[in-house]
This record gives sequence, C-alpha cells and structure tokens, in this order.
Amino acid sequence: MEQDERDAFKTLCRTMGTDVSTVLRRFIQTAIQQQTVEFVVARSETSEGASAPVLEPEVLKAVLKRLEVLERAMPKFDVDDLVKMRKDVLGCEFGSLRYRMGVMEAQLQSLGGSIAWQTAPNKEGSD
Repeated sequence: MEQDERDAFKTLCRTMGTDVSTVLRRFIQTAIQQQTVEFVVARSETSEGASAPVLEPEVLKAVLKRLEVLERAMPKFDVDDLVKMRKDVLGCEFGSLRYRMGVMEAQLQSLGGSIAWQTAPNKEGSD
C-alpha cells in the first residue's frame, strides 16, 4: 500500500470519527463471522417520504475541514506549464494579464457594464 493511500485512508477514518485499527478490526470480525473476505455493499433503499440521515456535528466539521484542505491543495504542475503561466501573467505578445484585464474592463464599462458583482451569484443554478 502506497503512502498516499495510507494517508487518504487515515483521513477518511478520522473524518468518519473512527481510527484505522477499529475499521480493520471490524472488517476482520465480519470476515470471520461470514467466512468470506468479499465486500458486501448494502443497498440504500429509502421510501419516498423518508428523510436523509443527519450527520453528527463532529463528522460534519471533519468533512468540512477535509474539504477545505482539498480545496487549498495546489495541483502539481510541470515546469513547462509554470513557464507558460508566467509568460501569460507577466506579459506576452498581448501585454501583461493586468493590462489585458484593464483593456477588457474599459471596453465593458464603455458598453455600460461592470466586472464587479452587482448581486451575489446564484449558488443553486451554477455548475
């Protein structure tokens, strides 16, 4: 098992409010009782009127914390990608990114618009 996989599994266990040894112990006990090592996934059959299960507050906090860590993680770029981004931001044949945004803003304002949000974006309708 790779280190990344171990770390991801530990994080998942912490998110669910348990530890790795407890999860493995439960799996081993279930495997011995059922005399199989295959995973059985329970079907989630809910009736139309049934409400969704509520998460415990500490599990929800752990999920939100994990989501924040994932959102902040920087993707791994290779050197060529970074060089291209640097050229795009600092300047290329069309000028720097700051200059290009200024030109776009000026053109948009001349049409009577603005690049600033007038109202908060609709979170439900956005993808």
